[in-house]
Amino acid sequence: MKLSQLRMFVAVADCGGFSAAAAQLGCTQSRISHAIAELEGELGAALLLRTRAGSTPTEAGQRALATARQMLRLEADLLDTVGAGSALRGTVRIACFRSIGTHLLPHVVEALAQAHPGLHVEIDDSCEERRDVTDALRAGRAELGIAQLPLDASLASRPYLSDDYVLVLPAALPLDEARGWPAVGALPFIQLGCSGAAAILARCRAAGFAPEPGRSLANDTSIAAMVGRGMGYAILPRLSTFPEPAEVRTVPLPIPARRQFAIAALPDVMRQPAVRAVVRSLQDRTLAARTQAGRAGIIAWD
Repeated sequence: MKLSQLRMFVAVADCGGFSAAAAQLGCTQSRISHAIAELEGELGAALLLRTRAGSTPTEAGQRALATARQMLRLEADLLDTVGAGSALRGTVRIACFRSIGTHLLPHVVEALAQAHPGLHVEIDDSCEERRDVTDALRAGRAELGIAQLPLDASLASRPYLSDDYVLVLPAALPLDEARGWPAVGALPFIQLGCSGAAAILARCRAAGFAPEPGRSLANDTSIAAMVGRGMGYAILPRLSTFPEPAEVRTVPLPIPARRQFAIAALPDVMRQPAVRAVVRSLQDRTLAARTQAGRAGIIAWD
């Protein structure tokens, strides 16, 4: 039995299928299929139920999954112990969205500075589209990227956290408690001009949201400021408006709408010790929980 087999099994269970797991791990579907078949042969039980809709753990798979996660956590602990003793050095650059760089990465950078004093982390939070993150990775301007799914399948990726889209309204706007889209009078709709927001808007339109954009801006902070001045309302990610100014209120959408982030890198870069150390800190839920956004329940782990 190999840890790589367990890692692939966990990835398929988490992603719900072989294709998504292959994209996450930066390898081929056939390699994952072969590894899991070997693992099932060694354990003497089918671990996954394969259907057209995807793959889910069997009853035996659920039991194996819990132990597999424990073994992978032990591996991560061992790597952390060895890494601390081997004095990791170098620079890891992270390309991300502003909201991630503002609310989540400072705690990670602080923890890494304490655990690995020779490891320097730089943050480029100027990315407004997932393609900006991908371009930074491909051009060598960043070793790691954090962006909204879906990402380019050629990148190795690891799951990260998520946040919900919400209606962002002027605080002075009176609202009724009826379900559905609130009445906003003559206020214009301000659209966030990015691919992730466009996909959410399409879902909202299918659920009965009819207004056409009166404006379109690429910067969520600018949109929130305009909403606070009573110049319109918007649909924005919750993290991008946090903490809410007094002039703004957020209201849940009538439909569930969430953006899921992933940590990405070129496959060979993802295997570098310094990069692995940064990824482990990014995925440390205790660090995220200590942030102001984490304490407020703004972020979630899927």
